[in-house]
Amino acid sequence: MEQNHFDCIVVGFGGVGSAAMRYAALHGWNVLGIDRFGPANNRGSSHGQTRVIRKSYFEHPDYVPLLQDAYECWDELNKRHRTAPEVKELLTQCGVLQVGPEDGTVVRGVLNSAGQHGLAVERFTSDEIHRRLPILNVPDGHVGVFEPEGGFLRVELCVAAMIKQALANGATMKSGVQVNAWQVDDHGTVHLQSNQGSWSADRMIVCAGPWTGQLLEGVDLGLTLLAKQQHWYQLDRVEQKRVNQFPCFLFEQSDGACFYGSPELDTLGMKVCEHTGGRPLESADQLDRGIDPDQQTRVETFLKQHFHFTKQRLVHHSMCMYTMSPEERFILDHHPDHQQIVFAAGLSGHGFKFAPVLGRRLVQMLDGTPDPKFDFLRTPKGDR
Repeated sequence: MEQNHFDCIVVGFGGVGSAAMRYAALHGWNVLGIDRFGPANNRGSSHGQTRVIRKSYFEHPDYVPLLQDAYECWDELNKRHRTAPEVKELLTQCGVLQVGPEDGTVVRGVLNSAGQHGLAVERFTSDEIHRRLPILNVPDGHVGVFEPEGGFLRVELCVAAMIKQALANGATMKSGVQVNAWQVDDHGTVHLQSNQGSWSADRMIVCAGPWTGQLLEGVDLGLTLLAKQQHWYQLDRVEQKRVNQFPCFLFEQSDGACFYGSPELDTLGMKVCEHTGGRPLESADQLDRGIDPDQQTRVETFLKQHFHFTKQRLVHHSMCMYTMSPEERFILDHHPDHQQIVFAAGLSGHGFKFAPVLGRRLVQMLDGTPDPKFDFLRTPKGDR
């Protein structure tokens, strides 16, 4: 007979949800994880081959302790995942080069975080960058900060590894589940109805990415959605593009636009995307997965301005969604009316690298374990 009641239901098992499912199972709870599409799918925000990871966080120095924990979590997971030399590692530390005006948001933010937390970074002028990486064209007046411990995560492999560990520890997983409604009864039990049936649980964790606003209707989080295009290009310049020959990069331009990328891993080529910009969406179900010519043009203009090459070819593209919070800061909190429900929302396009520590923290929140490192990620403006 199929089980209908669980200690905990996790809604969504992308990056953070798969981590929450794993840590809930490790905690000894009987866990059900459900997802609208399935593991490592390309419909939400946890796909696209790679995600950049870095400690010297320009966004805010308060994230650095979480990143230090995240590196330990990824290392622990990688040791369980990489059972043979031919198995690809989850995290590759090829370094991250962050470039921009010396008084810009990125460089100032990187140096501030590095200084506050004693992180190892190296500063380079535009000429010094060009001597080391001749493929790059850095404008005069821009500088670079290199973090040798930075690199990239193989995003689909990371999600798959966390799901595998969750299942190995007793979790139950169901794909293709669309939540129709949920409510909490007088005894505090959460009841969830879906297109595949109904379940109940003592607790619920919501990690639904761009569908979070629909699931938490009535909780004013101020979330907005952006459609973001990811691109993979083959450039005819063969040197200094491949992994272990070229770092991940983030460029802040003088107008504030930010572009990032990672080196070639295979025949898809080099991944290049714009972190700023994007096309607003009314709902996640509106996403058009066809090529967006405006976003493609902006990325190709960036490439022509900042890379030396003769020919380029767009080999692949995919669409991703950013779920933006009002301050572009993650939101981890309890439901204002139901303390047995917690959620992660508004990761604002920079959350995947934190997935294991965010997933673990959601479980700790349900268990009543305090951790002041996360207090700055509560619901904005104290609205609870």
